[in-house]
Amino acid sequence: METKEIIKHALKDYQNITGLRSYVVYDNTVIQSASEKNYFCKCLKSSSKALKKCEECTEETYENARKIDHECVYSCHAGLIKWAVPVQRGDFHCVIVSEGVLAMKQMEDADKWAKYLSREYQLDESMLLKNFKVIQTMDEDQMNASIELLKDLLSYHFAMAEKQA
Repeated sequence: METKEIIKHALKDYQNITGLRSYVVYDNTVIQSASEKNYFCKCLKSSSKALKKCEECTEETYENARKIDHECVYSCHAGLIKWAVPVQRGDFHCVIVSEGVLAMKQMEDADKWAKYLSREYQLDESMLLKNFKVIQTMDEDQMNASIELLKDLLSYHFAMAEKQA
C-alpha cells in the first residue's frame, strides 16, 4: 500500500476515535490549510486576510515540525490550539496538521474572540461565535494523549502495511 494511503487510513481512524480531523502538508510549496474541514476555520478562511494568516501559520509550523522532526503544538492566529506531527518513511516526508481545539478558558471567552476576529477580518460576528462554540475543548492531558494516539495509529498502520507486503 502506498504511504499516502496508509496515512489516509490512520487519519480516518484518528477522526473516528477523537472526532478531530487533520490535513496533510506534503511540502511547503503547496500549503492547503483552506482544505481544513472544521466549520469555524472554513468560515474564518472566507476572508482572504485570514486565509493568508492561516497559510503563513501552517507554513511556519510545517517548517518547524520538519526541522526538529518532532510534533509541534501551537496556537494559531485565531486562538485555536493545534499540533503538527511530522511523518518520515524512507524518502517520503509530510506533516500532519490537526484540527484546532480550545481550552475551557478560551471557550469561556468565546464572545470576546468572535468580536475580535469579526473586526480583524470583517466577518459576521454571530457566524463566527456560532462556529467557535462547537470547537472541541481539551485540557493539556487530553491533547497530549490525542497527539500520542495519532502517532500510535500511524505506527500501527505502517506496521500492518509492512506485514501485508
